[in-house]
Amino acid sequence: MKSIQAVDYKGNDGRVQVGRVYNMTVNTYTTAGPINLQTNCFSFQFTNIGDVKAWVNDMVINPSATPTTALGDSRAVSAHQLDIYKGNISLRFDPNTAGIAPAVEIVQLFYAEAY
Repeated sequence: MKSIQAVDYKGNDGRVQVGRVYNMTVNTYTTAGPINLQTNCFSFQFTNIGDVKAWVNDMVINPSATPTTALGDSRAVSAHQLDIYKGNISLRFDPNTAGIAPAVEIVQLFYAEAY
């Protein structure tokens, strides 16, 4: 994986700010269970790309009404600068949904440096 390098920029107060070096993972999950959390994760987004209702950390993400042409619901969980998420990520699918192809894409953003 390639890290995105820090960039200097001027903040609202005119002082030079330095962005943090971060990276990302993108994975598609088709079975329920715990998701491996990246070290130094500060944000994660999830999108229902299948045809079955799903929950990530008990937040519902409905499938698209037309899964072959559009994505389903998506949500994001993020933190403030330098915060690290220390919780869990869990995925479950609705066994009563009529669909046949459960799939959720989860994107995790994480700091590349140790803090």
